[in-house]
Amino acid sequence: MSVTSPSVLLRQIPAVLIPAAGRVGITPADCLFCMRGDLAPDGTEREVWLIVSEKLLVSFATDAPDAGPLTGPYEIDKVQRVRSFQTVGSAILQVMLDDYYNHVVRCSNSERELLGRTRIQLERMVNKRPLQLDALAAPSDMVCGACGLPLPGRGAACPRCSQHAGLFRRSLGLMRPYSGSIALLLLMMLAGVALDLLPAQLTRILVDQVITPHEHVEWLVWILLVLVTTYTVRGVLNVLIGRTSSTVGTLITRTLREQLQRKLMSQSVDYYDRHSVGSLMSRVLYDVDYFQGFVAQVAQGFLLNIMIVIGIGAVLFMMSWKLALLVLLPVPFVVVGTIFFWHRIYPRYYRLWDSQSKMAQLLSSLLSGIRLVKTFGQEEREQQRFGQAAGYMRDARRTVETSTATFNPIMAFVFSLGGLLIWYAGGRDVLHDHITLGTLMAFFAYLGMFYGPISAISMFSNWVTGFLSSAQRVFEILDSQVSLPLAANPRRLPELKGAIEFRNVTFGYDPYVPVLKNVSFKVEPGQFIGIVGKSGSGKTTVVNLVCRFYDPQEGEIFIDGINVRELDPNDLHRQVALVLQEPFLFRGSIAENIAYGHPDASPVTIMNAAKSANAHDFICKRTAAYDTRLGERGAGLSGGERQRISIARALLCEPRVLILDEATSSVDTESEQEIQKALAHLSQGRTTIAIAHRLSTLKSANRIFVIEEGRIAEQGTHDELLALPNGIYHKLVKIQTQLTRLEL
Repeated sequence: MSVTSPSVLLRQIPAVLIPAAGRVGITPADCLFCMRGDLAPDGTEREVWLIVSEKLLVSFATDAPDAGPLTGPYEIDKVQRVRSFQTVGSAILQVMLDDYYNHVVRCSNSERELLGRTRIQLERMVNKRPLQLDALAAPSDMVCGACGLPLPGRGAACPRCSQHAGLFRRSLGLMRPYSGSIALLLLMMLAGVALDLLPAQLTRILVDQVITPHEHVEWLVWILLVLVTTYTVRGVLNVLIGRTSSTVGTLITRTLREQLQRKLMSQSVDYYDRHSVGSLMSRVLYDVDYFQGFVAQVAQGFLLNIMIVIGIGAVLFMMSWKLALLVLLPVPFVVVGTIFFWHRIYPRYYRLWDSQSKMAQLLSSLLSGIRLVKTFGQEEREQQRFGQAAGYMRDARRTVETSTATFNPIMAFVFSLGGLLIWYAGGRDVLHDHITLGTLMAFFAYLGMFYGPISAISMFSNWVTGFLSSAQRVFEILDSQVSLPLAANPRRLPELKGAIEFRNVTFGYDPYVPVLKNVSFKVEPGQFIGIVGKSGSGKTTVVNLVCRFYDPQEGEIFIDGINVRELDPNDLHRQVALVLQEPFLFRGSIAENIAYGHPDASPVTIMNAAKSANAHDFICKRTAAYDTRLGERGAGLSGGERQRISIARALLCEPRVLILDEATSSVDTESEQEIQKALAHLSQGRTTIAIAHRLSTLKSANRIFVIEEGRIAEQGTHDELLALPNGIYHKLVKIQTQLTRLEL
């Protein structure tokens, strides 16, 4: 028996349940698939298998197969609906028979994704559609297939399995446009290493040939002049090296931030459903900063130190190979210690980044909702929450820094032992006239220069751990797949007519939990279409698909007879305007907000749009009129005023398709009247789709779609739907009429 995944069997029944399944009429040949649940109906831990054939579905417990089915058997032909019912810590799969939901199988949240896939396949069977066994067997894109670690996002790269060498190669690739500056930097570094080797040799000559024998006294001045010149040139080189590396580093970070911003702008809305704004800001603002020091750390740090070690090592062996071998004694201990430190500290950097990301998320959420915090007097509670996040970050950083603080002194102690060995062996050689005093002094000068770079290289691992952690998160954004890919040869549609068609569309924000189910409808150019239904029924989802914020998992959407997947997104978004229930205004002037979709619009055009939106009068009452600066999210304006500015913004773009997502539901009656006048002007000659809870606004609609549980339950004009005494729309109108009378 081959297991496709730990919880799914395709066309096989668990061996222990074959006799039990046979007693209810399902043989191994009849089985389509089996799904394992890890909870009994009462929520206790128990292994339960759901067995599905073309005609039946039934579940058994593996610890008591002879006790009979736990649920079912249910005849698939009699199933009316299938749903997954979420509870605290678990999910339940249910089927409706005779207008009553029956329990099928239950599992913990660890298997929720599989339960959602199973529900979709059962729905397909109920609707007489082909079964997709591959969808059941596909590995989860929320878990790493290699190591099983949960991924940061759907389809993201695994932090544990990422190739560190690949990250370095890609980071080095960022320097390719600046290869000339890098070559100059390397030449200056080589010259600097050569200059670093010179002072010790001059000191050796000074001691052995001038000071000790009291000869060649005139050399003293010349040697000192050469030393001064060497230090001066070395200082100039240090300035040039620092400036060059800083210039290249800042250019790389700017380019990288622009690439990240461009990539984030190309992502669809569902990407931002999966990633918090605070986390993305942390990557763009802070993680990229590690690349600022990449050139300095790699060039001035790692490469420079390697050059110094090689150069000084060669000189030491030429001076005294016996002492040089003693110098190398601490090196193996340093290498082993560095490798040990690397494996210990790298996982802790991920915790540090996680704490920084969570703090950024919390702070972003707190500042965005500051009015709500103050309204409910929750300042102290938010301080406690932030204090907990700050404590988590403190602990994570303290763990990293205490490890570093322990490692550094240990390495210094190892190096000091090497120096003591040289003192003993070198001093003895001087006393026995095997080497001169000047040679020993030069040896000690080189010794400090030799151990310093080795120590720096060992400390380099500390920077590498932080850099790799940040680079991985940066490249994770750059490598993220765009879920709404552009067509190879997108079709241009410069003049949109406004015909819209949904053809057998199924879509869910979680692909295994569809919100819209096999929806089909057509809208003719210039029609006014209303969409009503309960909250969560899928009304806004229809709008999101028309705007192509998402692509459906099944079915097709057509604009003017062309599949939206084939259209140039710029043509679509330029001619489809969306007015939301909660309008968003940017920090800036009123004129800049109105002209956001058309930045080159003239002041007269902006004013005409504002007049058409009934916004001109209240704008002119302000001291700075159209130059009035707005605060965050349009602070300084009322809800109705913000809405009318958003309508003016839509008007200025002259859209062919207008979408109103409950545009008047959150304003007062007087503001609503003004907005309705503006919308009446805006919708003239345009295809208009209006989502509304106030059904009175849809009386003039050419057609109204009533959505119920992801399906179009009713459609027709206001009068036609009102004539259905038991219809959903009729009930909604009746309820609103009663509420209006109560208010009066």
